[in-house]
Amino acid sequence: MNALVDPPAPVSSRPARFRVVGGRVETRSLEVHVVDHCQLRCAQCCSLSPLLPKWCIDPADLARDLALARRALQPRFFKLVGGEPLLHPQIDECLAIARRSGIAPIVSLTTNGFLLPRTSDAFWERVQALTISIYPDPELPAETIGWIEERAARRGIPVNWKRQETFVQMDRANPRDDEAETLAIYDDCWLRRRCHLLSRGRFFTCTRPAHLDTLHGGGFLADGLELHEGEGLAEELLSYLHREAPLLACARCEGGHAPEAAHRQLSPAEVRATRLAWTA
Repeated sequence: MNALVDPPAPVSSRPARFRVVGGRVETRSLEVHVVDHCQLRCAQCCSLSPLLPKWCIDPADLARDLALARRALQPRFFKLVGGEPLLHPQIDECLAIARRSGIAPIVSLTTNGFLLPRTSDAFWERVQALTISIYPDPELPAETIGWIEERAARRGIPVNWKRQETFVQMDRANPRDDEAETLAIYDDCWLRRRCHLLSRGRFFTCTRPAHLDTLHGGGFLADGLELHEGEGLAEELLSYLHREAPLLACARCEGGHAPEAAHRQLSPAEVRATRLAWTA
């Protein structure tokens, strides 16, 4: 098994203080959700994939957003995630665009692993690291794990095997009315330090607003900072990362330290009922 490249979340939940170096804000990681959908239906999926319609990013939009972000951001890792990113029919091109952008030293992909044996040689030439989520149901077959380990070792690609027996119960069907409680959750949440997202020409300090906007509408994109080609973008990003006000999405979330429950797959009926409850 290859070494980890993306270590677990630190114990401390207090937000990091970011800095500008060489005109770019240094961050731990930045991710793009190249698809919203997934072949699994995990309860409490933090990306809300079971509830969202099928969608794939246009590679041209990915290139545009990365060009804007590259001007003012310097993450250590850039991650292609989902949903299940291997469902994107142009995933090889997405990897190539990410590598060419120079956004980060390491371009990684996060997957449940089931579709990796179908990937092309070009995929393995372009990906620089893998994070593979291992769930109890369905269980990734041992032969698939062996195949992945052999292929990754041959290419010198580090693999982070991320076993997930439980999921954090972050979701709220209805927004919270208590503003003080929402602020406390925002102050204590580690997601806004680690889970930075690039989506629709905006930078988000948390992945959740973009997914909530897809599900609900309602202005959640305002939680992100619009990227631009003008001067002062790095300073704007720094101010945004250090903001004290909670996001609009925080009222719909229990935060990264919410209680956990055993991982399970939703039935199709549960997906329909949950989607109805969230969008009513």
